[in-house]
Amino acid sequence: MSKNLLSSRQPILDKIVFFCAVVRSGSFREASTQQGLSPAAGSRWVKELEEALSVELIKRSTRQLVATQAGQLLYDRFSPLLPDINSLCEEVQNLAEEQQGEIRISSTPLFARQYLTKIVAEYMQKHPKVNFRIFIEAGEFDPLTIDFAFRASASYEGERDIDSLLVRKRLLRETLYLCASPEYIKQYGEPVNPEQLKQHRCLYAKTLLSGNRWCFEHQGESEIVTIQDTLECDNSEMLLDLTLEHAGVAYLPHSLVHSALESGELCQIMANYQCASFDVDMFYRPRSPMPERCSGFKQYLVERVAALNV
Repeated sequence: MSKNLLSSRQPILDKIVFFCAVVRSGSFREASTQQGLSPAAGSRWVKELEEALSVELIKRSTRQLVATQAGQLLYDRFSPLLPDINSLCEEVQNLAEEQQGEIRISSTPLFARQYLTKIVAEYMQKHPKVNFRIFIEAGEFDPLTIDFAFRASASYEGERDIDSLLVRKRLLRETLYLCASPEYIKQYGEPVNPEQLKQHRCLYAKTLLSGNRWCFEHQGESEIVTIQDTLECDNSEMLLDLTLEHAGVAYLPHSLVHSALESGELCQIMANYQCASFDVDMFYRPRSPMPERCSGFKQYLVERVAALNV
């Protein structure tokens, strides 16, 4: 007769959840980060799970890990249950009189510095039983492990929204400016149209401008130019610093460059061309019901961003 694993003092369900994260991500380190464990503890959990089940679940090598037949069976059967398990736990938590639990956030550095830090600090004061895990990053994220993601992107008039299974809510929209330092312009000259940008050192964020293709509008006509692949960095504040150090021409949002433009440290370029807009969007997966802690935080954040942006 098989032993009753659920009566064991070992957290067998937690270990299966972690095992599924390893298989899904293909990495012990990434799964450990997602689940809030050290890589050493995560590796030990999988070994203990294999011992409890008396079967090898993962074949490890220096370059990759692959689920065994038993491991793949466990993953295929258990991973579809995770959303239902999480939803059930969240429904139970919603019965509590006050908000509690963890909110996981992925944010770009600029939005985190300008808005998120203050808003999260305020919310923690109001709801001391709500915990936060914040990842400062750009690019793709896993919506199954993140409650809210904040991403910046450039958009143009008439551009169609990309279809997505996630809910997308725009929080901010501001103008992008093409700018460079007076010293850079003195040394390399000032471009007066998009075509001339091909001859300049251009600094860009791939996650913001979809690579090295910059779009402008002039007299009702759109012009797209492929710039030189000079420097790519997904941190807008570092792009600003590089521009101030005369490294090249950058495409940056108003909130980041307005003081440098007013002081003369930077100059606006091609002012007669309409640039793209800088948008900050909040992404989250549709959940019914949404956990109270997430629902409350979402409403609070939207209101505070609007108030802080006045």
